[in-house]
Amino acid sequence: MNSGKVLVIEDDPPSRMMLSRGLQRLGFAVEASQDAVEAQARIRKVGAASYDAVVVDLRMPRMDGLEFITWLESFDPKLGCMLLTAQQDDAMRDHRDHPALLYRMQKPTSFPILGEALQKVVEFTQTHRSEQAQASA
Repeated sequence: MNSGKVLVIEDDPPSRMMLSRGLQRLGFAVEASQDAVEAQARIRKVGAASYDAVVVDLRMPRMDGLEFITWLESFDPKLGCMLLTAQQDDAMRDHRDHPALLYRMQKPTSFPILGEALQKVVEFTQTHRSEQAQASA
C-alpha cells in the first residue's frame, strides 16, 4: 500500500483531476494546485514539510515545472519531486542538476507504474528528513 502526502501541480483541469483521483486510489493523500505559482504560495503558507512528494507538470503558464523545482530545491532540498510531461524529448532530457528530481515520466503513464515511482519519491523525502532530524538531535 502506498502512503504519503503528495502535492500535484497540473495546469490542465481534467488531467489534474484524473491524476489526483488516481493517486488517491493508490493510497496517497493528495492536494492539487493549478500551477506552480499557486503551489509556491501553498508551500510557503503550510510549509514544505506538509508534503512527502511533489508531482509537477513540465509545461505550464507563468512558471514551468523545472523553474518550480529549482525554487523548491532552494526552499527545501529534502522534498523529492517527479516531473510529468507529454513531450517525449522532455521526459528523456538529463536533469542531473536537480538532485530532488528523482523521476521524469512521459504522460500518459499507467497508475501502477506512477504509484511505484512516487512511493520511492516519498521514501526519499522521508529518509532525508529523518537523517536531518537525527543530525540535529
